[in-house]
Amino acid sequence: MKATMGGAVLFLLLALPGGIYGRKMIDLTHTFDKDAPKYPLTWLGAENFTYYRLTPLLKRYYDDMWVELNQIEFYEHQGTHIDAPIHFGNGRQSLEQIPPEKLIGPGVVIDVQDKVRNNADYAVTVEDIKMHEAEYGRIPPNAIITFNSGWSRKYPNSTLIFGTKNLTDPNTFHFPGWSLEACEFLLQQRQVSVVGSDTPSTDPGNPPGYPCHMYLQPNNVPLLEYIANLDRIPARGTTFVLGVMKVRGGSGGPTRIFALLDDDEDDIFNSAEGIRKSLWMLFVAVVIRHFS
Repeated sequence: MKATMGGAVLFLLLALPGGIYGRKMIDLTHTFDKDAPKYPLTWLGAENFTYYRLTPLLKRYYDDMWVELNQIEFYEHQGTHIDAPIHFGNGRQSLEQIPPEKLIGPGVVIDVQDKVRNNADYAVTVEDIKMHEAEYGRIPPNAIITFNSGWSRKYPNSTLIFGTKNLTDPNTFHFPGWSLEACEFLLQQRQVSVVGSDTPSTDPGNPPGYPCHMYLQPNNVPLLEYIANLDRIPARGTTFVLGVMKVRGGSGGPTRIFALLDDDEDDIFNSAEGIRKSLWMLFVAVVIRHFS
């Protein structure tokens, strides 16, 4: 009887919201608003369009009921966003066609902050990937991988983000990206699902060009750009979740990116949540000892 009671108490405690072995969530998304850096498109012939505008349609009480409605206009590829494969792959998957299983996967973060400190045009190499694997193990299949260059700390200052005061000419841009060889390695040798960056593009700003886009997207690989808060998560041990709008025919769109972290037992006393959980664990131990 006592053992049964102890087991029941343990089950109830573990079933509490947030549970003793719950998971922590980190938001990897910049807030999307009028200040989001604007990638110029006049060189492609696209101009005089709305990057972002929120227009209030209704804000009022109806007796005791408050109703608020807005109309939002935005350019697909701005702020923290996803590039659907159709963006650079003719006839490839648009937003609503991206398989949902590609929108969740093991998170992998390759730290290149030291490499970009004196070279804003740095392109992440295959050697960088192998050095990362030497420390953390082989990149798992279907991973969602990004590099951390520290660029998100510059957001939303466009001059710092693009590395130039001339914000109308991509030929003057300077920011890190992936090398083509690294992208080929990630797809062919590691079978990753999604490739991302904390910069305006997965391709380096200079020299101008989009070799990674042109290689990965025709192979139906979505891309992520302007990922935030990568310093707040570990290189491994997370699950990335991509909240992508299911827009028919969309070539991309604002994306809410989350990293789910397993609780770190070594840090259990380093936060209020950790203290709460440790106290519950102590209580569970006392209850089980009493009823056993």
